[in-house]
Amino acid sequence: MPRRSHESLGDYISSACFGGVAFLSLLNGLEAFYAGNIFRAVVIWIVCFLLCLAVFRYAIARLFDSINEKKNRKS
Repeated sequence: MPRRSHESLGDYISSACFGGVAFLSLLNGLEAFYAGNIFRAVVIWIVCFLLCLAVFRYAIARLFDSINEKKNRKS
């Protein structure tokens, strides 16, 4: 079974880095939006969303594992 939880300091550091870059990209997207670059802002916000998903990658993996486990029990 794959590892689905934070077990090392490196996991915490990488999650913090993803979160920090997500916050900076949110601010950069707002700056682009207020400058009138709507397309650039939307692209940056999509990247921000993907970075936020990366922060919660272990929780998302555990959620999918539990969903698949429930499906396998019903079959």
